Amino acid sequence: MNKRAAIFLPKDLQVAINTFVEQFNIMEEYNLESIPSQYTANLLETMNKYPEYNTVLLDLIDIINDVKK
Repeated sequence: MNKRAAIFLPKDLQVAINTFVEQFNIMEEYNLESIPSQYTANLLETMNKYPEYNTVLLDLIDIINDVKK
């Protein structure tokens, strides 16, 4: 996936998103089953700092919980 975080996002959120995407790409490249959980945790924790992204954060949490079922 050749995606990057939008430049209008706060810098720390851009870094968290881009790092998560990079890890996803590594997972795909090496046929791994998952990415290390700290990358997901970092993304969620960083996003949680910004109330304006609360809806997206809650959607991501729902997706993660659905996958774990």
